[in-house]
Amino acid sequence: MPRSSKRSSGRRSKTDKREKLSPSSSLLIEDVGSDLPMADRYYQLAETMNARGAIELAVPFYRQALALLLQERNQLNQLIPEEQQQQLKGTREEEIQGLIQEAAVLGEGGLEATPSPQEPSPSDLEERIAELAEELDAKTAEQVLVGLQTLVSESDQLPASGRSLEGKALLLLGRADPSLASFEAAWRLDADAPEHAINLAAAYLTKGRAREAAALLQPLHQRGLAVLETKHRLALLRNFATAASKLEQFHLALQLRRQWLQLDPQAVPLERWLYWARLGCEQETGQPCRREALALLQDLHRFKPAERSVKEALAEALEAEGKYRQAALLYRDLLRP
Repeated sequence: MPRSSKRSSGRRSKTDKREKLSPSSSLLIEDVGSDLPMADRYYQLAETMNARGAIELAVPFYRQALALLLQERNQLNQLIPEEQQQQLKGTREEEIQGLIQEAAVLGEGGLEATPSPQEPSPSDLEERIAELAEELDAKTAEQVLVGLQTLVSESDQLPASGRSLEGKALLLLGRADPSLASFEAAWRLDADAPEHAINLAAAYLTKGRAREAAALLQPLHQRGLAVLETKHRLALLRNFATAASKLEQFHLALQLRRQWLQLDPQAVPLERWLYWARLGCEQETGQPCRREALALLQDLHRFKPAERSVKEALAEALEAEGKYRQAALLYRDLLRP
């Protein structure tokens, strides 16, 4: 496991810390995979944090890598004859010494150095949480949790953004109940932030608690989509439509999905939009669901005018509504070679 000799000389500016990593650093993050030994994964994440200037977050990962290497050495010593042990110390022993030096330098007081008693400022804490959030994926979820635990030891408790990130990491690890508790904590800490209500509602949906999810999302939707960021609008409409459908509020579900279509026609495969529209068309004549389904098909045809499957579904829906002239135009278009 090669060791980089570069070390951060100090804390970077806020602008530098939010810059994208260089190609070599990006490659390092991609290499932190489940196919690597756990010690190597911790080491590479520590190197990434160090390269970004997040020295405080790098130290615990170096320590964890060192602990795993020492454990590995002790296990090997127990398994092999004493006369062969000296032959196996070489490279791994050098790695251990290298990690001790890394941790000593970055910890500014040796491997056993304790964190500074000065509590980080709220803005500094949010920056460090944002750095961990950038690294989060299915392969690094465990390491991100370690980084969050380190922040807890320094600041007593995580802010809403940290608890939300904790919930996402736990969810990636398949730990649904603890992740739900984290999302609930994030929402309680900052109930006015739409992302925490949306995340908590999504967690409720994974547990089959559609009514609680809808109760969170309905007031957010009533405030208006215009006040939300695009990513929050899309997540709100997707989750609220799912909750409404599970509660058998089919007209509301179609309204929400039509809004979703207008914002992002590529959000789901074409077959999925058509499936939802056909469910509405199956309702009795005169029902609001049928009118909403027809409007959904008309919007879909506007976005995808060349799709034959959309033309067929729309022509059938128009015919069923007695709009024969419009249906005939679509059928004639379908019959052209």
